[in-house]
Amino acid sequence: MSSLTKRVLTAAVSIPVVLGCLYWGGVPFFMLVLAASLAAVFELRAMMAKMNLVVSGPLLYFGAAGLLTGIFLAGEVLVAPMLLAVFLLGAFQELSSRSSRPFSRGSVFLLAIFYGVFLPGHFLLMRAQPQGLALMFLVLLGTWAADTGAYFIGTRWGRHKLAPAISPKKSVEGALGGILLTMVVTQYVNNRLQIGLLPGWVLGGVVGIAAVVGDLFESALKREAGVKDSGWILPGHGGVLDRIDSLLFTIPVVYYLTRWMS
Repeated sequence: MSSLTKRVLTAAVSIPVVLGCLYWGGVPFFMLVLAASLAAVFELRAMMAKMNLVVSGPLLYFGAAGLLTGIFLAGEVLVAPMLLAVFLLGAFQELSSRSSRPFSRGSVFLLAIFYGVFLPGHFLLMRAQPQGLALMFLVLLGTWAADTGAYFIGTRWGRHKLAPAISPKKSVEGALGGILLTMVVTQYVNNRLQIGLLPGWVLGGVVGIAAVVGDLFESALKREAGVKDSGWILPGHGGVLDRIDSLLFTIPVVYYLTRWMS
């Protein structure tokens, strides 16, 4: 089976599932976010192992499930207490181990929790807002526009490297083109859905910049780990992190921006 066929089949199965869970919200969406988060921390743990960084698997998965469940049941109320509980569990785990590098191991554990669990938790927080479904739709389309615009514009007109030490193929022209396309798309979606919290072009600028940072962040992780893809869970598409890397930055940023403006 060719790579293109795998990509098409994976998209044909995953897109309706994602959109269905997003539309229904509640438990179906929680289960989707939980599955994506657990897959993300699994991929993170594998990449970190290639960097000779050991992360406790059971504690990582237990912390992920506990933190996301707390966010789903109580929203922002339990975020800080749950993060404190995960931090204390991680500290106890490392201080009671026989490792000669408890601080390094603990720091990597906290990075995995923050990147692979805390950031995806904002998917649940945003969906639970009064205009959560419309905002999610806007950010999803905006992030897609940022990635798509950056790819096509960078391929055609890219001349100046954006971050050559991290991702040599990304260009300044591509990033700017992606941001501009995002502003157009989010302005249109914002007008159609009448979200009204902020001008669509402002949200687009924020989404576009956050998408670039999110993409570069995951690229830096993969480059240091020496891997092309974050994982293999999505045939033809790589890993879960490869598909949600930009969203892990765009959704939290827009969530707090709109919460501040509401």
